[in-house]
Amino acid sequence: MKGMIGKLRTLGLASAAVASTLVLMLPKSALALTRQQIVEKLNNVPVFMIVNAEGQSLTASVGENGSGAQVPIVFIDSAEAQAFLNQAEAEEAEFAGDAQVAILPLSEIYNEASEQLESANSLVYIPSTESVNVASQLVNADIQGVPLYAAVDLENEQYLLTAENKLPMFFSIQDLQSQLTQLVASNPDVEGSLGVEVVTFESILGNMAENDPELDQFLELIQFVPASQTLQYLESLTQGAQ
Repeated sequence: MKGMIGKLRTLGLASAAVASTLVLMLPKSALALTRQQIVEKLNNVPVFMIVNAEGQSLTASVGENGSGAQVPIVFIDSAEAQAFLNQAEAEEAEFAGDAQVAILPLSEIYNEASEQLESANSLVYIPSTESVNVASQLVNADIQGVPLYAAVDLENEQYLLTAENKLPMFFSIQDLQSQLTQLVASNPDVEGSLGVEVVTFESILGNMAENDPELDQFLELIQFVPASQTLQYLESLTQGAQ
């Protein structure tokens, strides 16, 4: 694992010391990811899209000067999606008349994009403004993309795994810190020697789609952890519909 963090940092990673910890280190080998494995990892990640009455999603042009293909816009945060739609309605944008915010599993969007677009990684992801601000302050640099947070052993340059041999990557720094606080409380000796690594969701997905044996052993272990705030929002919708 030594040197892995350094390699990933060239793809958009940065680290900052905080009081945090999990357990274990990476195993020596793991299988490369298939498209189905990537889809399965995304199945528990709810995302939000702005769609019209026919179910067509709001898109953006990718490529130089916006002259490329039209790809769906995927919001990671429900409030960010609703705020975007509210602003569009206030400005009387053409698409806003019959538009609404739809909730979908990211696996479904990614799978369709894999079949219909040149690359599923061309989807446009919109993070929450708060998450970007927190991540940028944490690493003292501008974060370009959707921030993810993982615990690391700063002394040994190792990502830290759960007892189930998974590498959780959190969409919310608050959720990670909440778990780490509980772990540090039971093992105070680790405080100060561990930290949080910040990586962009886009860079992780991009690497999952490539066949890099050096990274595949790490990528196969990743478990995306949606923000608890998002899960609570979805639960409130379910309860409201009962």
